[in-house]
Amino acid sequence: MRTEELTESRILLLQELSRNPYLSNKDLIKIAGFKDRTYPTIAKRELTKQGYLAENNFEIDYGKLCKNEIDILYAFIVFDCDDKYLQNILRNIGSYRESFSLVEICFSSYLVSFYSDDNKKIQEILDYLVNKGIVYSYIIYKRHHKCYWRHPVFIKDNGKTASSIPSFDNLLKDREIPDLNFGKYEERLSFMDLRIIDHFQAGNLNCNLKKIQKYEKEHGNLFSYFKLKESLRELIKRGIIEKKPYIFPFPSRECYKFILCLRANTFENTQRIIFNLGEQTRIFEKITYVSSPDNKKKFGFLECVTSPVFFIKLMRNLDVYNEIVEKRVYVIKNYSKSLPTKNIPLEYYDLKTQELHFPFDEFFQDIKRIIEGDKNKRVLDKRQSLKEVLSKKNKKKVFRRHTGV
Repeated sequence: MRTEELTESRILLLQELSRNPYLSNKDLIKIAGFKDRTYPTIAKRELTKQGYLAENNFEIDYGKLCKNEIDILYAFIVFDCDDKYLQNILRNIGSYRESFSLVEICFSSYLVSFYSDDNKKIQEILDYLVNKGIVYSYIIYKRHHKCYWRHPVFIKDNGKTASSIPSFDNLLKDREIPDLNFGKYEERLSFMDLRIIDHFQAGNLNCNLKKIQKYEKEHGNLFSYFKLKESLRELIKRGIIEKKPYIFPFPSRECYKFILCLRANTFENTQRIIFNLGEQTRIFEKITYVSSPDNKKKFGFLECVTSPVFFIKLMRNLDVYNEIVEKRVYVIKNYSKSLPTKNIPLEYYDLKTQELHFPFDEFFQDIKRIIEGDKNKRVLDKRQSLKEVLSKKNKKKVFRRHTGV
């Protein structure tokens, strides 16, 4: 379905879901005034098929999940090996979260993320991959904040159609900034709570509690439907999980995704720019903050799903703001075919201590065994080194142009 074929009633349904994702079909009929009682069910099914809606998505507040701190680490990796080979290595880091292949300028690159309770351990693994010549270089960002989700606006309050190209004027205007801090751990979680979190963060079985109950029973966990429902209600009430449907501005196969990492002369200006950018437009955004591993630099981090035209205009218009002292843009290749986000691995959650720790030393040893085994098969020797492809001078020049460093 092409964008212009979105009917007014389907636009209304999408915008109501963006305001309150917990609305039942009965609520949607009442609020939107749909005459056909089956309409919300049929429309949501069609919108999902067409790539406008992915309804069963739940986000976790990692601050409330456990007593110890959990970060999300993003690593921009430039590599010199087979794509599938590197994916296999990265997935052996048991806290692997997701990976985006980036548009290539001169050599292959990924933006990879990990769950982490010990950031230095992940850096040690990446340093090892650099020393082995598998990874050429990497840049790490650390996230210890929630994401602010801003869904696309299709029709403005004044009845006019929203543009997919935002205004770049007044990006520094004062505005209300939402609180993105993680919450605090408060109450103990049970094994049943963890099983619900595990299913809902992955969207398993369409997040249907009856199907989840049946699945758990088949795997030896005898949870009553009433207890599951009560546990889910409490997890949502306490803000440990929150429903966040993906609503795309265009069919997902036609969307263009990039990530903007930006730092202004003050953190207040950074906040203003990333929250003012794209407001009241037909763009999907996830906004958060990241920092350098040593916490000396703090960036705005904006995941943007939009049309290619916006990206072209963005780079030209951001250059006029002298307050911006640093910016990097990562363009996702084949966004609609990107690998899905993996669940936070709750098998490492200690119910007794209510802490989550990852055995990074074990992950490291597994990776060493893979690489040493590969070396014994002489596979590494067959790869063409970057040094053979680029002169040292040109290599630095290309790397700076590619990353903004």
